Formats: sequence, structure tokens, C-alpha cells
Amino acid sequence: MTRRRTHVEALSTIGALGTLVGLAGFLFAPNAQAQRGGGRRMSSPPPQQQQASAHTDADEEEPPAPRTEPEIAPPSDPLALSPDVKDRIGTDYAGGPASAEGSFERRRWFPYYEERQGDYRLRMLPPFFVEQTRGMADPSQALYGIPKHEDTQGIYGLLYYRRRSLKLDVDTLFPAFWSVRDNDAHTLVAGPFVHREAPGENDNWFAPFYFQGARKDGGYFHMPLLLTTSHSNPASAFALVGPYFRSRSGTDVSMGVAPFYFHGDNGNLEGSRSTYSLVPPLLYYHGEHESDGTSTTVAGPVYVQTSPKADVFDILPLYYHIHGKPESGGLIEEHTTLFPFYHYGQDPDKSLFILPGYYRRVSRTSDTMLSLVYSHITGRGGATTLDAAGPVVPLVWNYRDRDMGVHTTAVAPFYYVSDSPLGHDWLTPLVGRFESYGDSRTWWIFPTFTIASSTHGWENDFHPLIYVGRNEDASHTVIAPVFWDFANAKGRQTVGFPLYWRFAEGQDDSVVQVAANTVYTQKRVAGGLDWQFHLLPIFSYGESPTGHFWNLFFGLAGYSRDGDSSQVRAFWIPFNSGGAAPQKAASR
Repeated sequence: MTRRRTHVEALSTIGALGTLVGLAGFLFAPNAQAQRGGGRRMSSPPPQQQQASAHTDADEEEPPAPRTEPEIAPPSDPLALSPDVKDRIGTDYAGGPASAEGSFERRRWFPYYEERQGDYRLRMLPPFFVEQTRGMADPSQALYGIPKHEDTQGIYGLLYYRRRSLKLDVDTLFPAFWSVRDNDAHTLVAGPFVHREAPGENDNWFAPFYFQGARKDGGYFHMPLLLTTSHSNPASAFALVGPYFRSRSGTDVSMGVAPFYFHGDNGNLEGSRSTYSLVPPLLYYHGEHESDGTSTTVAGPVYVQTSPKADVFDILPLYYHIHGKPESGGLIEEHTTLFPFYHYGQDPDKSLFILPGYYRRVSRTSDTMLSLVYSHITGRGGATTLDAAGPVVPLVWNYRDRDMGVHTTAVAPFYYVSDSPLGHDWLTPLVGRFESYGDSRTWWIFPTFTIASSTHGWENDFHPLIYVGRNEDASHTVIAPVFWDFANAKGRQTVGFPLYWRFAEGQDDSVVQVAANTVYTQKRVAGGLDWQFHLLPIFSYGESPTGHFWNLFFGLAGYSRDGDSSQVRAFWIPFNSGGAAPQKAASR
């Protein structure tokens, strides 16, 4: 059966090849009829063609060579696509040889099994031996582009895997041993040991204690148990060995021994270099910036900073000193402070001098001098002046503003007077008068009387007990803490604490009044007033535009009328005495 199948497959293959060759010859031949039958005789042409043929034969010196059918070999890889075609139509083809072609053979000797087709072979002796091979020597390799290099892989003895190919060699004794060759890269794994070699790089590991690798442009090194790690490449690098570290990013480098020492340098060689050093246990810091020419140093309480414009030297918190550098663009300035005893500073715009009990500041437009005995202030270029004596002696005050026409003089606590275009004020320990021309006037009389009047009203007060006054359409009267009365166009509130309370609203003539145990309320409604009077808890009486009511003890006995309806109450029980029940009266 196998032999018959082999013959049939061979005949089918030969027949297919013959058909393909014949079809190609038919398509590519210049004259299709010349390809028919090989040496078969052709039928006679028409007379016109015979004459043309006679002239042609006469012109030709020798007959043309016989035509033969072209021989077209099958493509080396029928499924191969050019890069342009792949980019245009896309493909999921990932490479690898084509399917096996040729006759199929199979052998069985239980438990051994083997099959072969073309360059393909599979051998098995389950479960100890499984092996597959492609690229074996076979005539079909020349026809179908089958690889000429053998690719053999197999599992032997359950734990051993072996592969041999042109680009990949593998030997694996699971799980302890691995040997892999991938093109020019070689990897060897033996338990915790790993070694890898490739062009321009290598790796060596002894997990978990040691990891090392090298590359063309850097590498790495790690020893976790010793807190040691490093890696580097052209752009950056980092190294850590216990408390020591070093980090590089481009030209910027930082390093140190934590927490004792830190240093950094940006490595800029184009005029922007910056460096720093920090020693925390010594409270020491030093930094430099090339771009602005500054440097800063801190050593304990000492602070030093230099720049092209000024130098600073401080001993915190007692001594401070600044020195300007006008020769390099700074100000002509000098400032020195010995806290809290002394300060002196000057620059082109001002100067400042301070001693305990003395202050002097001079600027382009002002001069201020303050002391315990005498003070003098000049402002706005001399437009304002102030002279004061004190506070050791009674304070004497003399202020003048020539631009505003203001002049103030005081001898505290005996006399005060102030004149200006807006008014005149004077004050003594017993009486005082404050006037704003054409607007208001206020008198103060010892100990706490004030009498004030203005274009809007008046007010007389005896602080903090009595306040009486009027402002436009509002008035108030207060006799603390027993009487308050406030009135305006919207209403009036009056309280005679604690027996009398009256609140009135002008919009609807509503009134709520409480006097001892009496309550009176009123409110304007359609047709007139609705009012009630209660003598608590004995008697109540009220009227509305449509009726009236009265009650004894809140309804023990009572009567209500609302229009044509009326109601009588006895023992707080209502009885309708005519018409519908009066809704308003019943609710009172």
C-alpha cells in the first residue's frame, strides 16, 4: 500500500510539472501554432500567404532555427515576498522553512516510531526519546528551497533538551544546566552561575551574591549582600557602596558618604558651572555658581556670601555686615549690625543709624530723628515738619504741613490745638472742641459728656449711660441698661426693660406691645384695623372690620362674631349661635 501510494504521488507530481511546463510554453511562445505537435505537418496556407511566403523565402538566405519549448524551474521559495510587497499588503509570515515536500515514509518497531518526508524526519521512543529534524539531505531541497543546514531538536531522557541549527544551539539539563548559542551570543547557566558572551558584551552572575555585566558603552555590577551596586552608560552612571554613592547624569556629578558628606558639580564648561559641598555634622556648606559669580559658605553660625555686587558676612544671630561693590555694578552701600546695640547702613538713597534709645534715618526727601528726649521729622522735601520732646519729660508736639496748611501743637497732657483749612480743634484736660467748618461741631466736657451737631443732626451723650440724638429721619434714645428707643421712617422699637416692649412697623401699621401682663397687637387689614388686647390670663378683647370677640380665661367663657356668624364658648367648648362658624374669632 505504501509503495503504491509512493508511485501515485510521484506520477501526480510529474504530471503536474509537465502540465505547468506545457502551459508556460504555450503562453510564452511567439506563435502558438508553432508549438502544437512538435514535428507535425501544418496545413497549406491560402494563395495570398503562399505568394508572401515565396517572396520571403527568396529574400532569406537560410531557413530560421527551429523553436523549442522553454524550461521554467520552480521558484526557490514560492511563498517569499519582496520587502516592497510586504510593506504594501502586510503579512504575518515570521520566516522559517516551507512545509516538507516529497515522498512520505513511516517506520514502526514498537515502541519506536519514525517518519520522514523530504528533508523532514521525526523519531520517537516515548517517553525517553523525541527528536525532530529539518534540512536533511534530500533531492526536494533544490526544488522547494528547503534549508541546506540541518535543524535538529529533541528531548532525551525526560530532562535533557538538545537543539542544533545554523543560528541556535541549545543544551538544557532541566532545571540545573543551560547552554545556549544564539547567533554570536553564548549563554551558560549552571545552577546559580550564569555566564553570557556576545560581541562587545558579557554577563557573569552568581545569584544572589554577585551580578556583573559589560557592554560596549557601559555595564553594571551588583552585590546586594554588601549593599553595592553600580551601572553606567554614556548618558548616566550610578554607584553605591554602603554609605558611599556617586551619581552622574551627563556632566552633572553628585557624590558623598551619607550622612556625613555630600558634594555636587554640574560640570558645565560653558560659563554656568555650579558646585556645592555639604558636611552636616560640622554644619558646613559651600556652593559656587559661575553664571552669576556668587559663592556661599556656611560654617556653624558664620554665613559668608560673595557676589560681583556685594559681600555678606554674618555671625548669626548677633553680627551682620554687607559691603557693596560699585566697581563691578553694585551699589555704594555699607551695612553693619551688632544686635541689639548698634546698626549703621548707607546707600545712595538713604542712611540709617540706630542705637538703644536713638534712631536716625535720612533719605532724599525725609529726615527722621527719634530719641528719648527730643525727636525731629522732616518729610516731603521739607513740606512737613514735626518736633517733639519726650517721653522722659512731658511730650511736646509741634507738627506743620505747609502744603496742606495744617499746624498742630500739643503739650501732653495739658493742651492740644490743631488748625487746618478744614477745621479747628482744641483740647484740655477738662474741655475740648472739635470743628469741621460748615459740617460739624463737637464739644467734650470732663468726665464723659459729648455734645455734637452737624448738618445731618445732633447727638448728646453721657458715656456710657445716656445717648440721645437724631440723624436725618432717624432718632435714638438710650438710658442704659433700662431704656432703648430707636425710630426711623420704617418703624420704631422701644424697650423699657424688663416690663415694657413695643415694636411698630410703619408699612402696615403693625404694633406688638407688651406691658407687664398685658399684650396689645394691631395690624392694618382690608377695611380697617385688626386689633387685640389681652390682660393675661384673665380677659381678652379684640375687633376687626367684620366683627369682634371677647374671652375669659382663654375661652372658659367667650363670644365671637364675624359678619353674620357668631360663636359662643363655654368651658372652652365652642357653640355656633348663628350662620357659619366664625373662622377668625374662633382662632382667638
